[in-house]
Amino acid sequence: MNPSKKEIAKLFYSVKGHLVDEHNMALCYDSYFKRMWGNHELVYHEDGFEEAYEAYLRKANQ
Repeated sequence: MNPSKKEIAKLFYSVKGHLVDEHNMALCYDSYFKRMWGNHELVYHEDGFEEAYEAYLRKANQ
């Protein structure tokens, strides 16, 4: 399984509530995926992700 950068960021945001550098988010992906598997409340933690991701991309492109 090869998740996209956005999917990796979304899972990280759902667990931590913020975004960090791409490398560290990718390192956490597998353990966070296992941690959140079957968690039906995960969708409630995605609120605000799209805005945070857009800001993250803008900052990365500067």
